[in-house]
Amino acid sequence: MTDQEIADAEPEDGEWVTPTDVLERLEEVEGAMHADFERLAADLRKDLERVAAAVTPLLSKQHADTQARMRVLESRLKNRQERPLIVLLANLLTDIRRLRSAEDVKEHVEQTLSDALARAGYQEMGSAGDQFDPEWHEPVSGSAGRSGVVTHVYSRGLACFGDVIIKAKVDVGPAAQAETGPAEQGEPLT
Repeated sequence: MTDQEIADAEPEDGEWVTPTDVLERLEEVEGAMHADFERLAADLRKDLERVAAAVTPLLSKQHADTQARMRVLESRLKNRQERPLIVLLANLLTDIRRLRSAEDVKEHVEQTLSDALARAGYQEMGSAGDQFDPEWHEPVSGSAGRSGVVTHVYSRGLACFGDVIIKAKVDVGPAAQAETGPAEQGEPLT
């Protein structure tokens, strides 16, 4: 810098600003900004607390209303799933009240319930002459060996898409007995 530039830069009152003075001024400004920031943050916190106090009851009511609507929808869905079965049973009850013969009632009820299970994806299992399978059959008497054959059915089993729900209760005999057995046994019990 030239002497002229220094002279031009010299303050009029004759005081120079030192780096220490600059740092002190910066600290004062920073302190003032920090105080302003804390005040603004406190104001914002108060405003948010007021908003939360006003919104909480509304959200609680909406939450309760939503839960009530969900319960209604769940009930409707459950009814929609159960309705075909309920209608089928109601119609079956009406039909049973109209029938006169006990044999007619038995055949009609058996066929109606069998159809209802089949429509729902269930299948009955266990017939005389079937190869014995411990996954599908529960032996009541007889040998339960690998070559065993179902000779008599006490109650049929129930499966749904390959999963056994109820095992068929059966008598098991050797394969040679099964060839003559079913013809002598007659109809299996259900």
